[in-house]
Amino acid sequence: MFKKIAILLVAALWTLGIQPVSSAAQPPTRSRTSATRTSRGRALIVRNASARRVRRHRRRVTRWSPWHVGSFGNPADGDDPSGEDPVVREVALQALGRWNGSVVVVDPNSGRVLSIVNQKLALSGAFTPCSTFKPVVALAALKEGIISPETKLRVFGRNRMNVTDALAHSNNMFFAKLGEMLGFHRVSEYAHEFGLGERAGLNIADESAGRFPPEPPKVGGVGLLTSFGQDIEITSLQLASIVSAIANGGTLYYLQYPRTPEEAAHFEPRVRRQLDDLEDYFPDVKQGMA
Repeated sequence: MFKKIAILLVAALWTLGIQPVSSAAQPPTRSRTSATRTSRGRALIVRNASARRVRRHRRRVTRWSPWHVGSFGNPADGDDPSGEDPVVREVALQALGRWNGSVVVVDPNSGRVLSIVNQKLALSGAFTPCSTFKPVVALAALKEGIISPETKLRVFGRNRMNVTDALAHSNNMFFAKLGEMLGFHRVSEYAHEFGLGERAGLNIADESAGRFPPEPPKVGGVGLLTSFGQDIEITSLQLASIVSAIANGGTLYYLQYPRTPEEAAHFEPRVRRQLDDLEDYFPDVKQGMA
């Protein structure tokens, strides 16, 4: 089942190598206590879509870093796990750990939300997407013929990168150049195709629509928007929707979040739009995201 699930860790933007654990009688809820515990270090295992280990990071943990503070002001004001898969939620909780962020787990082949950790932040806490906007920019540049998968741009000194390597290394200079070559209006067109500025969910309470700016940033221009996501506001749910569409090859689903047995029993996928004209370019982008 887990091969069909896209796990999006917005806080760290890594895919973690965590083994599922057996579910408890009651799905666990993230609390401030569990979110603030610290340790001497953390190993982050980066895996691709085939679960093959790509690289391993070792990080020191700073005890008083603000990113290790729980996201909830009051533990009683936490998540409602009703309707969630308890095993998936357990894995999502372990993935987030102490990090101050959210996890949205979606079946990319149906748009069904299986778990959300830190629901308030995921649904209503719009943030600047930073480098997570780069896959949309890459697809726009490939589709518009600005670059091919083999095109290499100079990024610093004599070094050159193609789009797959630039995604893998999150190279800001590469994507700033793509933005300047595309222009703001074409970037905006593709951003809206992927659902930026509109709600990703179907009948999900308290969901924010985020925001895509009507004009490029006054400082830094379109290059800052395409490399850092400057002036864009996006929710974790919207970001999960974009990643799911890339993962499944171009179907942008309405994300649905069944909360009762009846809703789960009557769940039917709802397609928001098809991105078929991008299907030839997804493999190169997914390779850079792996």
